[in-house]
Amino acid sequence: MMRKEIAEKLSELDKMCVGADGWSADSFRSEAEKDNGYVLYVMDNENVIALLSGYSAVGEADITSIAVHPEYRRKGLALKLIECFIEMIPDDAESIFLEVRESNAPAIALYEKCGFERLSVRKNFYSQPRENAVVMQKKLNR
Repeated sequence: MMRKEIAEKLSELDKMCVGADGWSADSFRSEAEKDNGYVLYVMDNENVIALLSGYSAVGEADITSIAVHPEYRRKGLALKLIECFIEMIPDDAESIFLEVRESNAPAIALYEKCGFERLSVRKNFYSQPRENAVVMQKKLNR
């Protein structure tokens, strides 16, 4: 069971990084309580400084959010969270999917470094500001 204050800190970081589309504390708690849900995070003292949420289902996995506090970026935290997520998901997972804002070049570069490839574009996927999402996939060789 995820503590309420952790869920609130996760939500604060997600909204800081993603904007209005960021998850609520209840959404993080709900994801963490699912059998196939994952919420990973890194703390510095009492602050959540990086997070990854996702789930696995029927031979694939999906990363639903990755956020790193601006003061802690470019230190390998997102990469480490992705690696941990890959280790945790079931062995039958053949691919991992995610969506990223089309304008988020640093995140796209990180995902490509991790082996994700661009699959397609979802028009107007994000709001505030309205923007397309790039759908990316990483095929797992297990």
